[in-house]
Amino acid sequence: MSDKYVSKQQISATKKEDGRVRYTKMRIRSAFFELLKKTEYEKIAVTSICDIAEINRATFYKHYLDVPDLVDKLQDDAVNELCSRLNQVEGDSLEGSVAETLKYIRGNITDSSPVNGLIFPKSSGFISKIANMIYELFSDSLMQYEKEDSGITKDILFSYISAGSAGIIEYWCRSGYKESEEDIARSIINLASCTLKNI
Repeated sequence: MSDKYVSKQQISATKKEDGRVRYTKMRIRSAFFELLKKTEYEKIAVTSICDIAEINRATFYKHYLDVPDLVDKLQDDAVNELCSRLNQVEGDSLEGSVAETLKYIRGNITDSSPVNGLIFPKSSGFISKIANMIYELFSDSLMQYEKEDSGITKDILFSYISAGSAGIIEYWCRSGYKESEEDIARSIINLASCTLKNI
């Protein structure tokens, strides 16, 4: 599988960060996750994070705009970790990649897992980011369905299928993973295929 799914910007940013910056970010993120265990996401304040991380507010704002921006960056890191994992999966099966994605989600979302806190806050777009990453895999396949006479562009198709996939994945998480990863992956691929065939 191609490395194109890993953000080049994030790779570049990681290389530029020195040890002190990485350490500071680690303290900020650890403090956030500690608060998340006992405080609702919407009630977490920058001041509280700074108190636990033992830094001042100016240091926090050097790295993040606010708490939602911190969450957004944490989600991006989780997606990039997943991308790296998918890049190491043998074969190039779309269904296999989706199943691996779901295994990552299930394996990393427990009551005690930090990743769990990235999933369901009201401002969270984590599931949507996962779905968008999945449908990067569909990018080439969608080209053939972009018909001028239908008025449906590749971008519209991408958005429609991605939103539907995000809904399926969120349902799967909230329902306690009743179906297997393979069954959900198959459902996502089949529904997307049916949509594309009927354009």
